[in-house]
Amino acid sequence: MSKALGVSSKICVDEMGNIIKPDYLTDSSSKLLTRHGLRHIRFHDLRHTCASLLLKNGVPMKQIREWLDHSDLSTTANIYAHLDYNSKLNSAQAMMTGMSAALITVG
Repeated sequence: MSKALGVSSKICVDEMGNIIKPDYLTDSSSKLLTRHGLRHIRFHDLRHTCASLLLKNGVPMKQIREWLDHSDLSTTANIYAHLDYNSKLNSAQAMMTGMSAALITVG
């Protein structure tokens, strides 16, 4: 927060310098979808889609946390950990490799 101005430094303005109201993006995205005959989704859902695609493409959870500006990694992990399919596959493969090695040693 800027002490001199008494307002947040994260203010967005339009081309005329007017402060953009918080609902502007939500309202504009809804109109855009309608105009192009697309299914309505909440603007906020794009954030989740972005995080899901980043995770699916191997971006580490820590970087996704930074991208989403979550204050804590556990917030990101609690929301998106169930989507980390590749991590589950790697863990399962590691268990199978370990179990195979143990069976060879015992056998």
